[in-house]
Amino acid sequence: MTYKLRKDPINEIPKAQFIFWIIVRISMIICAVYSFVTGDVVMGFESIFCFIFSHLWDMFQVFGHTSFIIEVPPLSQTMLNVIIFIGIVLGSYMGLFDKISWFDNFMHILSGFVCAVFGYDFACIIQRKKGQCAATLAALFSIMFALSIAVSWEFYEFLMDTLHGTNLQLSKYGNETAMVDISKYHNEYGYLGLVDTMTDMMMNTVGGLAGMIFMIVLRNRKKKSK
Repeated sequence: MTYKLRKDPINEIPKAQFIFWIIVRISMIICAVYSFVTGDVVMGFESIFCFIFSHLWDMFQVFGHTSFIIEVPPLSQTMLNVIIFIGIVLGSYMGLFDKISWFDNFMHILSGFVCAVFGYDFACIIQRKKGQCAATLAALFSIMFALSIAVSWEFYEFLMDTLHGTNLQLSKYGNETAMVDISKYHNEYGYLGLVDTMTDMMMNTVGGLAGMIFMIVLRNRKKKSK
């Protein structure tokens, strides 16, 4: 069978969601330009990567051919765009990560929830040709998917801190840790970094479990209503 690129079916995207997609993409371009102009290379590239991720559903549709990936619903992209917009625009550029003490935990819970919701439906899509996917299998896949994304994010933070000299994991003294009472962490920034990383992982787990339970209840209700 000859491989062919598909036309991006943007007409399948609900209008309100599509408008939000455009807002997020324009925001990422503005953020990237601003970052590079002001010399913040890390945020500049992060904004570019987020701009690419805001086109993930479109790439699934264009390059997916006839595979299961084209069945991912537009809502999955919308939820991803919500995380991108809140995390990058509100969190990083408007400074909510610094101004609100619980904002980082909120973002990790939200991302865990969204990843679990996506993972649940993704498992059902993968298994579609073999019959209906068992709720238990979909639930396990959803929580594991959410945790895998959380681990990948911590890998990213560690690599950026190691290779680019950032302080994303709060493991050394800097602007991000200047106001921290280090005595609460055995006077060790390494211990502070460990607490930060493990807290992030636990918040992602909380969000992932919430998303998994939400999907189990939601799908069971749909089955009963049929």
